[in-house]
Formats: sequence, structure tokens, C-alpha cells
Amino acid sequence: MGYEGENRREHSRVSFPCKIMISSPVRLLVSHTENLSEGGMRVVLEEKLSPYTMVGIEVFFEKNKPIKCKGKIAWVKEMVNPIAKTPTMFETGIKFIELNDCDKEYIKKLIKAITPEQKDDSGENK
Repeated sequence: MGYEGENRREHSRVSFPCKIMISSPVRLLVSHTENLSEGGMRVVLEEKLSPYTMVGIEVFFEKNKPIKCKGKIAWVKEMVNPIAKTPTMFETGIKFIELNDCDKEYIKKLIKAITPEQKDDSGENK
């Protein structure tokens, strides 16, 4: 179930599941990324966080070396159990805030390594 709203993304997204820890104003949430971009990520959480909420983030691209930053909840979409008709999980878009330049560059390189090279009309790599 992906976000089905208008596509206003500035950055390409890639599928790269990795462990994350989110410090909300209420508690610590542990999950994994569904997809990732230079500007943020989509995660699935068991708790609904309100849009515009500021959170602390630790993303574990490597086992013992998390990238730490702040994030802002951009959107939330309820994943409803079709039988019980109740929300069970929450797809959540998080925008990176206060991400240092070194970590931005690491994410950019990771995404480039995952993304297949695009070719132009002549067959050359872009």
C-alpha cells in the first residue's frame, strides 16, 4: 500500500529496508524503512504520529553506525484491517531535518549505488 496522493517528490525513492528508531514526543518506536530518498523516507509504524510532529531518527544503514538526525512527519496513511475495519498500522512519510552534510552525501551515494543507471536515447549512460 503506497501513498496514492499527488506525486510532489523532489527526490527519487529507492527500496532499501533498514532498521530505524524514532523518538516521538510520547515514546521510542522501532521499525524499518519501506523506501528512502535524499529528502526522507517512508516507514510503517504501529503508532499514529500527527503530521508536522518533530521526531528524532536513527537509521541503521550499517549495523552499529546509525545516522542520527531530526525529522518531521509529512503525512500519515492508515492501513486498515479489512475484516475488523480498524487501523492496524500507519504508513508514515518523514522528511529529514537537520541532517549533516556527511550523512546527506552517504545517503546520496547509497541511492545512486542502488538505482539502475538510466540511459539516454543514444544508449549512453546519463
